[in-house]
Amino acid sequence: MRARLFAVAVLALPGLPVSASAAAAAPPPNDAQASPQALTLPADVTGTTAESTLQPAEPLGSCGPARGSVWYAFTAPRAERVVARLQAAGDLDAQISVFRRQRSQTQPVDCDATDAEGLGQVTFRTGEGASYLVRVEQRANSVAGTFRLNVFRPQPAPAAPGPRLAAGGARGVVDSVENTADAYSARLRAGESYRVNLAASGSQCTTLAIYGPGTSDFDGADPVRRAPCDGYVLFTPDRTGTYSVLVSAAPRSHDLQPYRVRIARALADDTTPGRVLSNFARARGALSAASADVVDLYRFDVTARSELSLTLTTRGNPAFDVILLNDRGRRISCACGETGGAVLRRQLRRGRYFAAVRGRRGATGRYVLRRVSRAITRTSVAFSRDGDAVRPGTAVPVSVRVRPGVNGPVTIVLERFDPLEGYQFLRRVHTRARAGRATVTFRPPSAGRYRARATFDGTLGAASSDSGTTRLLVAAPLQQ
Repeated sequence: MRARLFAVAVLALPGLPVSASAAAAAPPPNDAQASPQALTLPADVTGTTAESTLQPAEPLGSCGPARGSVWYAFTAPRAERVVARLQAAGDLDAQISVFRRQRSQTQPVDCDATDAEGLGQVTFRTGEGASYLVRVEQRANSVAGTFRLNVFRPQPAPAAPGPRLAAGGARGVVDSVENTADAYSARLRAGESYRVNLAASGSQCTTLAIYGPGTSDFDGADPVRRAPCDGYVLFTPDRTGTYSVLVSAAPRSHDLQPYRVRIARALADDTTPGRVLSNFARARGALSAASADVVDLYRFDVTARSELSLTLTTRGNPAFDVILLNDRGRRISCACGETGGAVLRRQLRRGRYFAAVRGRRGATGRYVLRRVSRAITRTSVAFSRDGDAVRPGTAVPVSVRVRPGVNGPVTIVLERFDPLEGYQFLRRVHTRARAGRATVTFRPPSAGRYRARATFDGTLGAASSDSGTTRLLVAAPLQQ
């Protein structure tokens, strides 16, 4: 079962009905917007939607249609964050809406519908001395039921710059309501690269932001760097000083969000120039995305247009991605979203490239990365002859050209033409290209039409390729 921010087993609250059938005929005393039940923060009250109604002048909610509602009101003594939390009992599906009241007008602030466990909650900032209305609504397709409503002040926002982050990092838990953020600080040196990683549990988008030296209020400052949901960045400060790392919860989530945050100096395999990955080489490494070792970076050159294969094999079943980039940082391809290994294949032109192995969502394990680059070849074949035809019995050279000029095996297939059935197999010849050239001698067995095609069969460093066809006419001069 998921970790919950708030769970109260409200099966039957004393003195309150649990269904519309058991309720009194009269609606609840706080049924109308004009007669809300007064609250004083922090407030913890129980209520019911049994026999509740909707008044014609009620403001519209944005969480969906309702069939009945009850109202609560409070005045904020100061500007602060406030949480309104609803726990529905039994089969009640409900919604909680908050409005700011200005004389006879209401301005919607936020709303939330209860989830599968009956929990709904909103958090909002109040204005000093402002009046607010809280409406608990029975959804249009729901039975009536009882609920518990809490309105309270959550933990205060963290103050900058935050406590010093230990060398081994820190663990914590944030949520979208009570403890929305945690802050830490670290002294970083200008020009030195650091790995900053937030490893968050679950599927929520818990985020990380880095603030520069001198930050005193996170709300009034812009971060110098933000991390995506997976939480890893390579950060090189432009000045020495105390930097803050702010971990913020994913909004509108009802679940707790455990995390681990760590800062560590970047090593040679974490940033440019990276480790050299030679052709046909196997590079061994290890990643721990739960700490700060999230990325290993490799570099390699391609000297001719090639077919690239990057094969990642792992121990266990860690979730590692293989990312291919050019030397300008443009992502070319990614073998992403796989577990237990990956294979990336791509045709590349001559140039400089990088391959990054990256762990996802706290993945930890060892891997082997193998690179194979095979030059892309082009093969052509031709009969060497003079004139339009050759006489029967003439030996004809068959020339094969492979570009670039590589060495390797070549196969030539010769066919003869039958006027009723078309071309038929005649002979297969195996030879070898040297510096991209190969020649064999073909002596046609009789008059007729022939054709040939060639295949460069490929080597470890050069890919295979097929030619087109070349044709030959073997005939004596025409006679009447």
